Amino acid sequence: MIAITRLEPSDSITVDCSVVTALFRTHGAVVAEDMLMGQIVELTDGISALDRLGADAAAPCTKDRLQDLATLAGDIGLTSLAQALAAVAQATAADNRMALPALWDRVKRIGDRSLVRLWDLPQLRM
Repeated sequence: MIAITRLEPSDSITVDCSVVTALFRTHGAVVAEDMLMGQIVELTDGISALDRLGADAAAPCTKDRLQDLATLAGDIGLTSLAQALAAVAQATAADNRMALPALWDRVKRIGDRSLVRLWDLPQLRM
């Protein structure tokens, strides 16, 4: 008998709604939305820029950029994305080229799904 297995990633996505709520409570809807959108643009631009580097993404200066992006993701409540970026930063620091492709694919999957989750928050429904 032959067993056929299909592997599908099943990453759990965590968005800390309290971070977004606090941002809106502190700054008001208009300012908070502008701040949040600016941070999202910086985050997505940073991930896209690193993605374009491809195999060169393991450069030493990239580790610092990955950690900056992980901090930024955490600052806007994208907990799963922050953790995924931190894992890539750790693999980069350890020069673990075997793990980097899988970890980077995970960042892209989690990034897309985290942004969808973020857009679905009631504070951002206009």
